[in-house]
Amino acid sequence: MSISLQVIKSSGLLLGLQLIHRGLGIVSTLILARLLTPEHFGVVALVTIALQFFELLVETGNQQYIVQKRELDDEDLNTAWTFDFLSKSIIAVLIIGGSSAVAEWFNEPDLTLALAVASLALPIRALKTPGMLRLARDINYRPLFKLSLWQKGLSFLTVVSIALVHPSYWAIIAGNLVAAIIYTVGSYHVEAYRPRWSLSKLSEQWNFSQWLLLRGIVGFTRSQIDNLMVSRVFGTSHLGGYNLVREVSLLPALSAIIPMSEPLLAAIANGKDSPSILAFRIRLSLALMITVLMPITVFIMSYPDLIVRVLLGPDWSDYGHLLQAFGLFFFTFCLFALISDAIIAQGRVKLLFWFDVISTLTIILVLWRWATHSLEAMAWWRGWLAVITTASLLLILEIQTRVDLVRLAALCIPALIGSVCGIFSANAVPVAGAHFLIQFLVLGTIHVAVAAIVTVATGWLFLARTEEWGLVSSSLVSLARRTRPSG
Repeated sequence: MSISLQVIKSSGLLLGLQLIHRGLGIVSTLILARLLTPEHFGVVALVTIALQFFELLVETGNQQYIVQKRELDDEDLNTAWTFDFLSKSIIAVLIIGGSSAVAEWFNEPDLTLALAVASLALPIRALKTPGMLRLARDINYRPLFKLSLWQKGLSFLTVVSIALVHPSYWAIIAGNLVAAIIYTVGSYHVEAYRPRWSLSKLSEQWNFSQWLLLRGIVGFTRSQIDNLMVSRVFGTSHLGGYNLVREVSLLPALSAIIPMSEPLLAAIANGKDSPSILAFRIRLSLALMITVLMPITVFIMSYPDLIVRVLLGPDWSDYGHLLQAFGLFFFTFCLFALISDAIIAQGRVKLLFWFDVISTLTIILVLWRWATHSLEAMAWWRGWLAVITTASLLLILEIQTRVDLVRLAALCIPALIGSVCGIFSANAVPVAGAHFLIQFLVLGTIHVAVAAIVTVATGWLFLARTEEWGLVSSSLVSLARRTRPSG
């Protein structure tokens, strides 16, 4: 099977999986937003921020290490597993011991026990079989599809059940622990590989991972600095509202688009020995992602209050206007991740690290100087800084790979035309007096349908002779033939 067909099939599996995941996630959010208060979500946000930071201190980069290796043996997998588990266990012990100090720093006493319990998920997740990394390297996501269905389903039942009986942040923490246990135990049922303790390849992996570790710490600071500033300047309650709306803006990214892009990373890594093939695959990957991102971004920025009311309820309407600014953050979040992975796949981790250092320091200085007087200012400044940072990284990628940004822009024109036509069509529908849920469904359906039809039609008219359009078309036709029932 060709790389292109593998990417499309794997992306389809991941999309199906994440649609189910996000369906349950949206239902969970609808319930929790009506049961929990902004203070509860503020505590969860602080727990998440603290855990992410401590986890990054021991980030081994095992998936990136395994994916980029030309030849893979059992010792690579065993070392990745051992190193990951030992580091995550040590950091969990340190978190438990230092949770009271973290709670005091944030001036939030509830953090002490919450952070200690939540940290147990780190070593639990690290125990999963490293065979899952090999599946990702081989672009085989079918076993992951089955396992993740169980994981998300049981985690959802746990969160909702506890929230109904005892509405608090403990429902979310318990759901995360259950998800970690199910995924780890289930990994040994869907993948036959059984790891053993080994650190024989530790030096080789550490040489690769050390820059990822440093970059992870810097990247975490860049991604969470606005949340940290909001918690210090505006308090835990406003952090809960600000962070939840920001998370709503990233729902499509975290649930579907980022997971769908994982096969693209493997395809890019497989073409790194040929500059022309590498440039082509990066350009095609970026064009496909922008085509998906553009209509979603336009819809988010056009109907922010409606989206927040549907997903979170009327109690969160004070924070609804922030979603418009976070539309920029959503668009660049996905692109930045793909561009970064493309640079990592070439082994340019050190270059990426120094870019992150400079961009993070710039973001901190700008936000602290101009964005701390209101939540709205913080959101808009953060969104536009994300656009500038992503554009700068794209220019670096162009210098490194000659991806041809002019050609990339041409490939994205159909998506731009489709998105504009979609939102104009949605705005023309007279649904102002209808129930807000009916408005959301009607406007969303019309926008997506028109945007998709116009994008495909425009692409067929103007891009039919391009190599990128030909590859996507032939891969889809081949996939359709393979999946067609025989007889």
